[in-house]
Amino acid sequence: MEIQLLSFAALKDFFPSKQDLSLEGIKTVSDLKMYLYQLKPDATNLIKISRISINQIIAKDSDPIIDGAVVAILPPSSGG
Repeated sequence: MEIQLLSFAALKDFFPSKQDLSLEGIKTVSDLKMYLYQLKPDATNLIKISRISINQIIAKDSDPIIDGAVVAILPPSSGG
């Protein structure tokens, strides 16, 4: 499966802001999170509190990820 992964805010310290990924065995948001935890263990806590969107729709952990999807990781943020 091919997806485009977008990372925002503090997650850009761990991942490129935009990257194309070729993934095998990833079927759900939960599967993707587990993959990312293994890829960058230091980002695990931040990923756990982030929201995930698939094609600009906020997703649940059980939601499927389809081939060609644009997946965004949206960490909590604050501004002033």
